[in-house]
Amino acid sequence: MKKSPLILFVVLIVLAQGSCSYVTSNGRHQAAYARYIRHSSYNRMKLQRKLSRSPKIQPPRMESEPTIATSTGPESVTASAEPATSEN
Repeated sequence: MKKSPLILFVVLIVLAQGSCSYVTSNGRHQAAYARYIRHSSYNRMKLQRKLSRSPKIQPPRMESEPTIATSTGPESVTASAEPATSEN
């Protein structure tokens, strides 16, 4: 029976230490910030879940391989349309 006053004393000290956090301005500020962080984290996770479930937009696929021109320089439209003549 000698332990019960000691346990009661320890419980009172613990309760007195934890209960004053909302009384001070700093304690209220810390509690409000903790609520803000919890709320923001929840909303961010909800948005990420929503975006991950949305259908992804696929880039358009090309029907054929692109062709690569192998000419060494620019060609004139008229020069390529005229037949080649040899001058002597």
